[in-house]
Amino acid sequence: MRYVVGTAIVGLLVGLALRYVGGHHVVGWAMVGTMVVLPLAGVLITVDDDLPGGFSNPDGSAPGPWRDWENWADLAARAAITGIGFSIDRNVITVGGAIFLLVGIAGMIASVKVQRRINAKTALLMANNSLQRP
Repeated sequence: MRYVVGTAIVGLLVGLALRYVGGHHVVGWAMVGTMVVLPLAGVLITVDDDLPGGFSNPDGSAPGPWRDWENWADLAARAAITGIGFSIDRNVITVGGAIFLLVGIAGMIASVKVQRRINAKTALLMANNSLQRP
């Protein structure tokens, strides 16, 4: 969860800095860049490491993270969180801004739930791996 919060804060600060120097409607797009585009690019760049024989999967026994629905749900929740940035761009007190803000809040709630599921799944896998070792 801390990574989601960290990337949200970085995207928000970058967007506010760009807005301060003269950009309009850039906070939401800066958040999209840091919360959606960068993680997706990271998966695409390192996809070969997760394939059988790759650095992270030398014996080919572990499926790649892109195969789990939780990772795609996490990416969708991150995309929804960017609604907070778009609400700042649209002015929160307008109807459009309020809708974006509600989408962002829903994204935060969804992200917490997905991250809890991912953490539980990771803990279970680690426990199973430690039981299998002699």
